Amino acid sequence: MSDYRDLIFYQKAREVVKGINHLIKTWSKTMQAQEISRQLLRSAMSIGANIAEGHGRHEGAEYIHYLLIAQGSANETDHWLNTAVDIGLSPKENIEGLLSKNNEVRRMLTSSINTLKAKRAGHNVRGESVTYNDEAQPSDE
Repeated sequence: MSDYRDLIFYQKAREVVKGINHLIKTWSKTMQAQEISRQLLRSAMSIGANIAEGHGRHEGAEYIHYLLIAQGSANETDHWLNTAVDIGLSPKENIEGLLSKNNEVRRMLTSSINTLKAKRAGHNVRGESVTYNDEAQPSDE
């Protein structure tokens, strides 16, 4: 089994963290900005941390469990990015790239979870490859 650092969705999750870190450094030091910054950075860092921890469990039910936690953290990250726009911390144009990359991670996690579940259930999974559906994009509303 490869190293977790080789996983594309892990690499993209790290890119999300780097982008968020850069973004929040530009925000004011208001109470709202500081609280959302903490929550946003915490949830984004949790994505990669859970991918890494779960990967050590290999392909069993525990790995799926950690990927589900990572997916929940990616959903939370999406929430905090949208909240930052909603309360005027940053214009949507400044956050769209991060939302897009985070949504890509979310889709990849979903595909990986579904593939691992199918393998555990004994369904025929085509080789070791995972197919990512780029057409199914979550609503921005």
